[in-house]
Amino acid sequence: MRVAIGGVSIFQIVVLFILLFTGIMCITINHAKAFGVKDEILNIIEETNVNKLRNFNELDDDVLKRIADTLSDAGYRTSGDCPDDGWFGYDRNGEYTTGKASFCIRATNVTNSYNADLEKKCQSNDCVAILGGFPPMVYYDLALFYQLDIPLITEFNFRIYGSSKTLYG
Repeated sequence: MRVAIGGVSIFQIVVLFILLFTGIMCITINHAKAFGVKDEILNIIEETNVNKLRNFNELDDDVLKRIADTLSDAGYRTSGDCPDDGWFGYDRNGEYTTGKASFCIRATNVTNSYNADLEKKCQSNDCVAILGGFPPMVYYDLALFYQLDIPLITEFNFRIYGSSKTLYG
């Protein structure tokens, strides 16, 4: 009887390690897919001229279509909630959504920051600055989601972030 109990215990330990290994492999594969999709989306945004954008936060329809094609080509289906402060969410079809989004994007206008810094530094007449002489500059922050879905237990959602280089208009 002692040998049978020992065999069952070893079998349970083997099953536990197989489940742990499978979970680690699943999360690694999902993370790699989300990371690749993030890079592709940032490349699409960086290839776009800032002047073609409707405004800094709203991407052009052509850009959204290219992003939607990238998401469908990669088989990316994960969605999640966008952070609250200035982020805009889009679904897999490239349409704006306030619910679960496939990717979230936020634009930061760098030109306004430069002008504000110059105004602070040039309060006295010691320096001469040309305010408003900078071209429109913006960079984009991107958030994508990946998940670990454990059947019968729960679904864990994770977020990855990326930023584009500064784009000049």
